[in-house]
Amino acid sequence: MQIQTKLYGAERNFFVGRAKELEILHKHTTSNSDCQWLHIYGQSGIGKSTLLQQFMAELEVGEVYFLDGSKTIRAKEDIFVQLASQLKSAGEWGLHEQNQEEIVNRIIHRSAQKGGHVVLLLDTFENWHTVEEWLPQWLGQFEDTVRIITAGRHPLTGGWLRSGWASFLHSLPLTSLTPTDVDQYARKRGLASNETKSQLFQFSRGIPLAMTLVAEMMLKGNQYKPLARVEQNQLISVLIEELFDGLDASVRQLLEAASVFWRFNEERLSSLLEEEIDYESFRRLIKMPFIILKEDGWMLHDAVRSWALEDMMLRKPQTYEQMRLKALKQIRFEERINPLQRQNLQLDKMSLHENPLVRNICFTGHLDNVEVRGCQECDLRVIESLYIRYHHFVLPEASEDILMLRLIRPIWEVDPSSFITIWQENELVAFFGKIPLHDKMLKVLETDQVLHPFLKGWKPAPNSYLICFVGLEPELAAKTQSYVISTLINHFSLSEWLLDFTCLKEWFPVLELCGFDPAPWSYGKTQSGTEFRGFILDLTQEDYLSKLDRVLSKNSLDETLNHPKSTEDVNELKILMKEFSKIPGNPRLSETYSRLFPHRITFDLSTDNKGQFIQKDIVDVINILIGGEEMEATLGRILKYAFIQGIRPHELVAKKTNLSLSTYYRYLNKALERLYQVLAQKNL
Repeated sequence: MQIQTKLYGAERNFFVGRAKELEILHKHTTSNSDCQWLHIYGQSGIGKSTLLQQFMAELEVGEVYFLDGSKTIRAKEDIFVQLASQLKSAGEWGLHEQNQEEIVNRIIHRSAQKGGHVVLLLDTFENWHTVEEWLPQWLGQFEDTVRIITAGRHPLTGGWLRSGWASFLHSLPLTSLTPTDVDQYARKRGLASNETKSQLFQFSRGIPLAMTLVAEMMLKGNQYKPLARVEQNQLISVLIEELFDGLDASVRQLLEAASVFWRFNEERLSSLLEEEIDYESFRRLIKMPFIILKEDGWMLHDAVRSWALEDMMLRKPQTYEQMRLKALKQIRFEERINPLQRQNLQLDKMSLHENPLVRNICFTGHLDNVEVRGCQECDLRVIESLYIRYHHFVLPEASEDILMLRLIRPIWEVDPSSFITIWQENELVAFFGKIPLHDKMLKVLETDQVLHPFLKGWKPAPNSYLICFVGLEPELAAKTQSYVISTLINHFSLSEWLLDFTCLKEWFPVLELCGFDPAPWSYGKTQSGTEFRGFILDLTQEDYLSKLDRVLSKNSLDETLNHPKSTEDVNELKILMKEFSKIPGNPRLSETYSRLFPHRITFDLSTDNKGQFIQKDIVDVINILIGGEEMEATLGRILKYAFIQGIRPHELVAKKTNLSLSTYYRYLNKALERLYQVLAQKNL
């Protein structure tokens, strides 16, 4: 079955969202719109055809004549054949298919009969260029009671806007679905688990084609587990082919280069391709519906950018790495020639982080027309509601947990500057807290049990702040995220010491990769069992942007990782891992770990607590490996099964990881070497 057929047919049974767009379509149909021509456009797979099918199914009054551009339109006669067939089905007999005037008159007559509820609906409009000069004049013969709706990948330009049509035309860009829409779709498809619903949105970003394909893959037996890497690769391949369909090679090349940058322009693309770019190809690229114009250049829709990057890293990993480093070099060049732009280029640099975790979580969506304000007393009730709704959205398993909610008002009363609010058109869409750690504030914080470990272990320092509150409007969370991060980083500049205290698990590895150090002594749990972790950012010696530059300066895996000092070190780690379950009760094992990785234990612990901390530290690192690329995930699973779970004999682990026994033993050694490398890395 073809992709679009899936969207045309079965998918309409699971239709979600698009209430605003359907309202515009119905208003247009009933002649309650000032414009006679409505043009809907959006990228491939955004759901244009599905929306039109839903609109026709809901139409109770009037008639729609559907002209399908996916059927070849070579000449005006191809249009008459489709129209004549539908008119005959409606009871118009004695009709000559090639008589243009007669077809127009019959439609006008039926419009009068129906009280002005006749619609000409032209789908897949990018395939109508062969009749571009003739069609606007032909459509101009209809009275304004006959409404015209077109749908295609691109906004209308050129010949479509001639003959005075521009003043009678309204364009409606079709954007991706909201997280709430995707959640509703998942429920309709029977994908009930929070993990699968979360993955459905993270992978599709609300683009219906991607959403459909991911759901189909999950329903084939994966609804209780994340999609395997090979399955994700298959989906990306299909999506990229659909996206690239009909594009010239020169435009494809520019799109690939554009996906490397967060914001791109001609100069940046030229720096990657190391040649002057073709202006006409660039013009065609920026007119595509998934390209967003910003004040300092253009941006790709985050889903398109993510797919294009993933596809390039899958097919040409060395090419991607070379382009990433070239792009980082270009951004730093721009920073050198204009130092005042350093702050504005921070997200551009972070989007070139070598780790996809940082790229994926920090750089999704784009928010316009926003302003940052201090928090007023009248805002407190709104931010309390936003805080709890956002945490219930991202942590549904903690929906009964109040998550320090009671602290918001007392914190504000002590220091109103503790909360920063972000507004869009006078609607609060996000906020975060940056709480000064002075004596009065500490007395407020100690009223919540989850903060007791932090308060007990923290030594007061000047100009210190606690970040433990954040809330994003769930409907806009994907679009708001990068703006919140940018605003937060701007506020880092006035600090010397920060503790980020969060229960959002996906942020745990990201914070470390962005220069924060874990603070295990501050970890806490609510009475309901929700785990909070603390991460320290020490800015007493350098500002955050300088620290971030050092993180971004790792140019290759060999430079990033500390290699084992000797084979003996890896062998010692292997011996320790064989005794993993005995670490808490064996001081010798704890001493071995402390000697191999002294930077990972920088505080005093009792013997039992030290052993438990070491066990947890190792498990956390292994889980990071499991969540990584395919090879790292395999190595992580081997470590988990062989040492953490202690499965024996080794033949069972080999079978569980789908490896031959000889390959398994080779991978087992690689897994131990990789574990050593990550544990020895001081910035991870």
